[in-house]
Amino acid sequence: MSLSKTPIQQSSSIFRFVFSRNASTSTVPTPARVQLKKPVEPGHFQYSRNWSRDPRFVKVAIQKGDTPYQFLVRRLGHAYEVYPLFILTGAWFALFLSATWWSFGKAEIWLDRSHTTAPWDWERLRDNYWKLPTVAFDLDGRTRKRCEIMEQLQDEMLEAAKKRGTR
Repeated sequence: MSLSKTPIQQSSSIFRFVFSRNASTSTVPTPARVQLKKPVEPGHFQYSRNWSRDPRFVKVAIQKGDTPYQFLVRRLGHAYEVYPLFILTGAWFALFLSATWWSFGKAEIWLDRSHTTAPWDWERLRDNYWKLPTVAFDLDGRTRKRCEIMEQLQDEMLEAAKKRGTR
């Protein structure tokens, strides 16, 4: 008998054992063989084992309140005091998403790095600064107007910075 054949046979038998063990798993275990008898008095009585942490079964047995979703919605049928919390959470999340979306339209957030100058640089911002969102509620368009005096001042400051060599 060669020594080189022994580890291969052992590893194949281990592989066969692990494969057959894992191939025979089911998603839900069968009920227990010995069931308790239902008592005579009325009420709900059913015995089932907790197979959540049994490695022989693939699917996890979800218990009541085991996951965050189950914890939040398991008693909605008769827990009406929780409804305002869901409504307030949904409203807060919608406002959060809308404020985030609106804020990414501003000039201060630099997402596009294809330009060498920042988005708040005057050379880049000069032609569209008045189109960017400034306040959340601008019903009459007061902030959507060009400011000629500021543009002239910014142009002079840019020329002076280029003369100094700081640009």
